[in-house]
Amino acid sequence: MSYQSFDEADSILTSDQSSNLNMIMSVPLQITVEIGRIRKPIKDILDFTSGTIVGLDKQAGSQVDIFVNGKPIAKGDVVVVDDFYGVRITEVLSNNEIMKLI
Repeated sequence: MSYQSFDEADSILTSDQSSNLNMIMSVPLQITVEIGRIRKPIKDILDFTSGTIVGLDKQAGSQVDIFVNGKPIAKGDVVVVDDFYGVRITEVLSNNEIMKLI
């Protein structure tokens, strides 16, 4: 028995399919970068004042986790570009791993 291959590089989209793909590709997704976490009891949080330092569970220079719509998809390093923070992506999950998260 033979099955149709969906991995052909020569597949050509119809104009409707191309339009639908362009619409899907323009959907905005929320990207979140997490530099660390910590759990604190309420009594400690109520003692927070201006200048309080909250230690996180990662060391300085550690890779940060990158989430798309709440799902972890990559890791990266924090960088500064023109006085703005950014993330240089260093690892990305494979498409198969990302699809398993959905």
